[in-house]
Amino acid sequence: MSAVWTSLVAVAGTLLGALTTGLLQRWVSSRAEHVARMQRLEEAASGLADALTDYRGRLYWETRLATRSEQSDGQSDEAQRESWEARSRVNYAINRLRLATRDERILRLAMEARNATFGVQTGTCAPPDARERQFAFLAAVAEAARV
Repeated sequence: MSAVWTSLVAVAGTLLGALTTGLLQRWVSSRAEHVARMQRLEEAASGLADALTDYRGRLYWETRLATRSEQSDGQSDEAQRESWEARSRVNYAINRLRLATRDERILRLAMEARNATFGVQTGTCAPPDARERQFAFLAAVAEAARV
C-alpha cells in the first residue's frame, strides 16, 4: 500500500510540476509579447514625433525664405519640395503608428497632433499649440507603456 501512495505522490508532483512550468512559460511568453508591442508603439510614436518636429521646422524655413527679398525661385521650389516630403513622412509615420496600436485614445491624439501641425502651414494653428498636441500624444504613449 505504501508503494501505491508513493506512486500517487510522484505522479501528482510530476503533474503539478508540469502545470507550473507550463503556466510560467505562458506568463513569460505573454510578458515578452507585451514588451515587444510596447517597443513597437514607442518606436512608432517616436517616429511620428520626429516627423512632426521636422515638418514644423521645414515650414519655418519655407516661411522665412518666402519673406526674404533675395530668394531665388530655385530656393523656393526646393524649400517647398522638402516641405512636401516632410509632410509625407508624417503620414508614413501615422501609418506605422496605426499598425503598432489599436488604442483609440493614442490614435486620436496622434491625429490631433498631425492636424495641428498641418494647420501651422495654413495658419489655422500656432506652432506652440501644435507642439502641445504633440506633447499630449507622447504623454499618452508614455502612460500606455507604463502599464
